[in-house]
Order: sequence, then C-alpha cells, then structure tokens
Amino acid sequence: MKICYLNHNLESNTGAGRFCSALMNAMKAVAPEVKFTVLTSETGSGLRSTKSYAYTEEQPVIYPNKFRLLLALPKIRAILKDCDIIHALDGWPYGVIAALCSLGLGKKIIITAIGTGAIQPLYRPLKKWFMRWAYQKAYLVTAVSNNTKKEILKVIPNLKIEVVSHGVDFDKFRRAAEKYERIEKLKPYILSIGAWKPRKGFEYSLAAFNEIKAKFPRLNYVIISNGPREKNMERVVFFDNVEENFLIALYKNAELFILLPQDVGKDIEGFGLVFLEAAACGLPVIATQETSADDAVLDGTNGILVPPEDYRVAAEALGKILKDNSLSSKFAEASLDFAKRMTWQKAAFAYRKIYEL
Repeated sequence: MKICYLNHNLESNTGAGRFCSALMNAMKAVAPEVKFTVLTSETGSGLRSTKSYAYTEEQPVIYPNKFRLLLALPKIRAILKDCDIIHALDGWPYGVIAALCSLGLGKKIIITAIGTGAIQPLYRPLKKWFMRWAYQKAYLVTAVSNNTKKEILKVIPNLKIEVVSHGVDFDKFRRAAEKYERIEKLKPYILSIGAWKPRKGFEYSLAAFNEIKAKFPRLNYVIISNGPREKNMERVVFFDNVEENFLIALYKNAELFILLPQDVGKDIEGFGLVFLEAAACGLPVIATQETSADDAVLDGTNGILVPPEDYRVAAEALGKILKDNSLSSKFAEASLDFAKRMTWQKAAFAYRKIYEL
C-alpha cells in the first residue's frame, strides 16, 4: 500500500512540514505495511529513510512557477498512478492538483482542509470554481478544526466534511528540558511562536503585553518568529530558527503561552500545533475565540479564549493567570491531561479508517 501526500514541504520548522511528518510517523505505527511518496513545493532532503518514519520518497515537483508546474503535470500524474491513496494536505493548490492529475485513474482522493489554502481561494472567482470542483470530486474532505469546516460550509453548504484534529508528540515535549543560561536570564516570561503574519495576531499580543508590563516589572515577552527586531520593543525578545532542545526549554520555562489568531481577509490559522505543544509542556494558554483555537484550547479549563482584536481583554487574561498561582497550576495540569489525549496516533487511526486500510 502506497500513499501519496501532496504538501508544501517536510521541514520541521513549518506547520505543514510538522503535520505531514508526524502523520506519516503515526501512520507507520498503526499500518506498518504502508509506504509514502510526498510531492512538495519546496526542495527538502530528497530521498529519506529514517528511524522515525517509513521509507519516504520526497519529490519537489509541485513548482510555485505556474509554467513549470504545467510542464510537470504529466510527471505528477505518473506518480499518482503508482499510488493507492492520494491525500492532499490543503485545498489550494494541492487538492486541485490532486484532482486534476488523477482524472480517469480511479484513485481515492482525500483533501484535508487546513487553513488559508482551504478557504481564501473560495473567495476568488476562478479559484472558487476549481476548489469547489476538487472538493466535490474528493472521496472525502477532512478539516483540521471545526472552524475550518465552518468556513468552507459557508461557501459550499452541502459538502461532506469530517473533522480530524492535529495531535502532539506528548513524550517529546515531556522530556526533561536542558538548562540554558540565556533562558534563565529571561525568566519570568510569556511565550509566543509563529511566523510574522497578520493572522498570527502579534499586533494584539504585543499590545496586551504593553498593557500589563508595568504591573509585572520583571516580566519579558519571548517571541519565536521571523519578525522585526525593533530596538524600541522594550522587554520583547525574538528568537528565530531555534533547534528542538532549545525550543522545548523555552516552552517549559515560560509562565504561559499566548497566540491570538485573527481572520485577516480569510487568511486564517487552521489549527495551531503550537497550542498543543504548549499544553504538552504544561503551560496555561491564551488564544482567540471563533478561530482554530476553539479545538486546540479548552476555554476555562486549560486556558482562556478572548474575543478577536481585543487586546484589553487579552491583557486581563494575562494578568489573571500571572497573578493567581492556583489558577495557573490548575490550567497547567489540565493542559497536560488534554495533550495526553490529543495524540497523532488518534489522528492516524482516524485516517486509517478513511483510507480503509
């Protein structure tokens, strides 16, 4: 049995890469006979064979350049012909490419709606036609969150969509963190992780931090991102491209995790793996309502969901957790319990049922 995934890349520093790699890892555990081919948009490390997941052939043939992609369509079709299951990880462009290149092959196509690529093209006239056609041609459309499902159904009301949420490698994030002097000097701090994009809501989390920092004069704000390094950001520290052990140490030494996803012209956060990673490290979490965070954070149980674009309410949530040790401990314990349940194995079993392996 061979499954072909169409995805952006397999890099560990991107949500798309972590999702695909983690899913293959878990699929190998529940279906050892499966092999994988991954068609990507970005060149990764080519032919892979590691202890962490099955022999996987990565082929960067989904070219961003439209002319090169057009020329590559016959090659993509030949690869898909050799596979049993075709699974596109997001609607645009991967779901559309999967549907186009598999015409007449009789293959089972699964399209997983993740975030912006699943929704924003539905508001572009030409792309909308292709997206609607691809979604309706698929054997099944899955969504990584109820919010993503809801946004698609606004445009295609009768589409069958099944929610299969992301998971987290709980054991990896529960291992003992290494000690770094640089991190010790930053404590106490709150933490955010994400690409520097408007949908990540850094505008509002920074405003919330500025609102409360006078009440917590020792508190810093650590952001792992490719964002600007403006010198006038007092007590805000940026890191970029951190290695895994340092990342885990940053999680484990934080007071809490905050990320405030926003809907910016249907550029949305599909799920937010970082919420589960923070939970696996025992952190209270602050995020936004009516977003992917509704599935990744248990409001009032392991954290607080605040209204979009309201930094003052976010600041109140920060202060509430930082001032109340018993509440912080309660949220931390609930985060660990939640993360234990949100496993990649659970997601893999759901997809195995869909694949009918």
